[in-house]
Amino acid sequence: MDIDLFQNIENQLNKDKKLDEKSNSEEIELAKKLGAIEEYSIDRFEGEIAVLENRKTKEMKKVHTNQLPNNMKEGNIIEEINGKYIYNEEKTQSELSRITEKNKKLWN
Repeated sequence: MDIDLFQNIENQLNKDKKLDEKSNSEEIELAKKLGAIEEYSIDRFEGEIAVLENRKTKEMKKVHTNQLPNNMKEGNIIEEINGKYIYNEEKTQSELSRITEKNKKLWN
């Protein structure tokens, strides 16, 4: 009986997680259509404050690190959607590759 209870709880948690992922995906798609996504790179950390640079306007913004996804580093690219910050691994890796290539051309 206890195993069934734990299995039911696990199943419900998995359903909730899938609904959250679907909801987040729909929210991101709508924000893209509306042009409501702000893109930032993490410029630096000052204690528990992250200094973000808007990639379009170059304006700087300070946010508490607890508002960011875990394990963020300087140079990571994040997107702000409805006050939530989401790590964009694809753009971060693309930017890292671009900078690496630029440095190779500069020093070779």
